[in-house]
Amino acid sequence: MLRLSSLSIAILSALIFPSAVFADEGEMEVIEVKGRPQENFSIADPSTSIPQIDVSDLLDKLPGAAVNGNGPLTGIAQYRGLFGDRVNTQINGVSLAGAGPNAMDTPLSYASLILTEGLSMTRGIAPVSAGIDTLGGNIEVIESKATFDDTTGEVAAQYQTNGDRGNLGGKVNLGNKDQAVLLYVDKLKGNTDITTGNGDSINPTTYNKTMVGGEYRLNLSDNNINDESIAFGYQFLETTNAGTPALPMDIDFIRDHRFKVEGEHYINSWDLNWHMAYSDAKHGMDNYSLRDKPDTSSARYNNADSNSFDSEISIAKDAWLLGLDARLSQHNSLISDPTNASFYIDNFNDVQDDVYSIFAQWQQDIGQWNWQFGSRIKNYRTDSGTINSSMASSMTAVQALVDDFNNSDRSQVQTGLDLTINGQYQFNDAWTGIIGLARKQDAASYQERYLWIPMQSTGGLADGRTYVGQVDLDLETAYQLELGVDYDQDKWQISPRAFVNRIDNYIQGTPATDPNVIAVAAMMGDDHPMQFSNVDALLYGMDLTANYQLSRRWEIDLLGSYVRGERRDIDDNLYRIAPLKASLGLNFQQGNWIGRLEGVANAAQNKVSETQLEETTAGYALINISAGYDVENWTVRAGINNLFDTEYEDHLAGYNRVSSSDIAFGSRMPGMGLTTWVTGAYRF
Repeated sequence: MLRLSSLSIAILSALIFPSAVFADEGEMEVIEVKGRPQENFSIADPSTSIPQIDVSDLLDKLPGAAVNGNGPLTGIAQYRGLFGDRVNTQINGVSLAGAGPNAMDTPLSYASLILTEGLSMTRGIAPVSAGIDTLGGNIEVIESKATFDDTTGEVAAQYQTNGDRGNLGGKVNLGNKDQAVLLYVDKLKGNTDITTGNGDSINPTTYNKTMVGGEYRLNLSDNNINDESIAFGYQFLETTNAGTPALPMDIDFIRDHRFKVEGEHYINSWDLNWHMAYSDAKHGMDNYSLRDKPDTSSARYNNADSNSFDSEISIAKDAWLLGLDARLSQHNSLISDPTNASFYIDNFNDVQDDVYSIFAQWQQDIGQWNWQFGSRIKNYRTDSGTINSSMASSMTAVQALVDDFNNSDRSQVQTGLDLTINGQYQFNDAWTGIIGLARKQDAASYQERYLWIPMQSTGGLADGRTYVGQVDLDLETAYQLELGVDYDQDKWQISPRAFVNRIDNYIQGTPATDPNVIAVAAMMGDDHPMQFSNVDALLYGMDLTANYQLSRRWEIDLLGSYVRGERRDIDDNLYRIAPLKASLGLNFQQGNWIGRLEGVANAAQNKVSETQLEETTAGYALINISAGYDVENWTVRAGINNLFDTEYEDHLAGYNRVSSSDIAFGSRMPGMGLTTWVTGAYRF
């Protein structure tokens, strides 16, 4: 179970017995803010996008965003070159840890397709109110909630030919003026492996996933308005037999129970919002059930589990927004051999990864400017239990690593500070100028800190290298600048952004120098082991969205993103940076009929990390086409992805870790070939 420190108890007390916080009103005119201030959001709508089997598929529809795909259900969010834990990822305001040490159960994999109304991204520098760690931006899944005075429902289904993939989901909301209940179920299944443009099979890419849950909401208002309520939610997720070909193991099972209680209240002109959420997740993975294990390799099974707690309380009045946050998690991971009962490796043992935080944010109109200032203080507390391995008794190098780790100061306490300034200048009705400045900090992940023996349990890096951690890693410190404009007039909307992100103590793998690490890695077949280290980095680039209304029926849209990631301490590039990409769409709508012709192009990526032996990829272009019929109660859509069955390599898809496959072991993972699809939804 999670250990609650005195600080966490204090924060929990604040959540349950909040004290009012007031500030004197200044002389300047202020804008009235109810709840969180309105921010600059980009939202991907799943109902108008290519069918998804995982919500992370929507990331490609957001400017500057991309997805690191390690398997059909294992998409890791990337924003402007930063990915993983650096990107604050939430589902309806909640951020809970997964169980997998290699991020097989990513944050977005816990989102329900039938509930998802949109994938929202704070474009540019995320405000401090968006979450505890937003160095890499903020992404949130917007899911349906139980609503009062509403009795509605929806049944939705989709099918894709490539991989024989389908999903069926349903939700129903039953609400009167006092109470509301939302119930839902999602069932997703991929029956066969997908194929590439050349007809090669990508093995394994099957999956089986079920999600069920519900929410009960009670109206606390006595004047028949919906701004005061309390809600209780529960979700159960089970995933079985799911392939992750870019990782050394596949998913045997993931089982997770999630609980949430939240409330919104209006007290003496203050808006009070709070939530508490808890997750209990268990995860099994192996290297032999879905893939052929070479005779020269040993069978391995990894049992992992996590408990996670997330809480926040915020109060808002006029220009002010103040809040407290706590995020606590505990992780265990044990590797065994099903053919040898005496074999074991403590991958992670009783790892505690906690952070407590307080923030203040102020937003106000001053002349033609709208300014937002924010500050957040964070207290990181991490620790690990002692570890061991059956290999230590027969290998002096392993015993040395065990002793070094157990004798190290594993308990770490660090304090971080985030400062943000975001401004918008209204030139006229059509033009708005954008400026953002920030100083943000983030702590190492528990894998980067406590991975003691060379392994690929790296939070989903998928580079084929083995890594060890470093207990005393410094906080990453980023200095961020964004400049842009928005133009919205008549038939045109265009929004370019340019950004620079200078990061001190950026955490990345560097060649290991410990002879014991090198010796153990060589035994595992890796002659190039890595150690997580603090380096210096620079990321810069731009992204763009644009729309033009050709006529009443026809519209074109453009989405483009470019990011460059460099090491500042040596002449090298950062790992797994999305290449220059653009999509151009032609949209048609007449009456109930809709259609879209879309071209997607990715440039070659030659700026790769030599340190991590990253391979380059060639550019490619794909054509997608779709059409649909949408009326009040039902919708049907159909289409073809990769119309010309193009063979290509996705730079963010990692490397094949499966032997006896159509794809060469260690080579870049190719993309999906031609697939036809159909979706339908009925609303009542």
